[in-house]
Amino acid sequence: MQNLTDQQYREFVGLSKDFNFDRLKPHQETAFRRKIFPYISDEILTELQASPQKKSTADLILKAGVCYTVVTALPFIKVKVSSFGLDKYADEKLKSADWWDVRDLGLSLVKIADEALSDAITLISKDATLTARVDFFKNISFAPIPTPEEFNNIYSINKSMDVYMNLVPLMRRTWQRSILEKIKSCTIDQLSANADLSFLLKDAVAYYSLAQALKLSQFTFITSGLVIQYDELPWQKSLILSEDQKSKLACEFGDIASDSLGSIIKHLKDHPDDFPCYQPETSIPVRKIIEKKSGLYL
Repeated sequence: MQNLTDQQYREFVGLSKDFNFDRLKPHQETAFRRKIFPYISDEILTELQASPQKKSTADLILKAGVCYTVVTALPFIKVKVSSFGLDKYADEKLKSADWWDVRDLGLSLVKIADEALSDAITLISKDATLTARVDFFKNISFAPIPTPEEFNNIYSINKSMDVYMNLVPLMRRTWQRSILEKIKSCTIDQLSANADLSFLLKDAVAYYSLAQALKLSQFTFITSGLVIQYDELPWQKSLILSEDQKSKLACEFGDIASDSLGSIIKHLKDHPDDFPCYQPETSIPVRKIIEKKSGLYL
């Protein structure tokens, strides 16, 4: 388990020197266990820290962990739990922050943490040997959109690992039910080898998945993209899309996905030598119906 220093909390979050860092330590284990170690193990993180070439990647992971720790600890920082009940910390020289200031701080820290963790995953993806050992790529990542950043380049998910994780089952279902049955035995690797088809495939997978996500309660669509509301921040309020806006968006997503898939199929048909995996359906000719006085005959 990582033993973060006071200096790291000051460096990554900007906490003051007189902050009581002991109040964060009980929440550090929770933050790393929930938000970091399901994707990048403690063992891998320790190796990255020890490597001068990978230090920047390790720092991004630690920055994410520090920010998640502070977010997890926020409800406890202002409250003292004792055998006599709950007391609120007070300082005669300072005024307690309003709830919206606490909300904004929490949301800012979550965004910083999400981006840092996503950027670390992107850096790891460039090292094939390391990628093969990292839990995220072994258990979660789904091609042709293998990282949160790649999905974010198509439609904003604020580089959130939580959003990406919830989209992965939808992407798998999209590939199996909406795409694979139309392109026959062609694989993701075969299509991704062609730059134009790779672009179209990513669009088809992403937008079909987003159209499904609009119907599910765990996703929240706001004007700036797709998010998941955090249990740790029950006061979170955003500019959420109305049902009418979501309905229009579903149509737009479906149109983009259908157009992309149609373009893929057309390319496969036009280049049969390059893609022998694609076998277009041949229509069975219907025998002409002959009309006679006594009736209709085939």
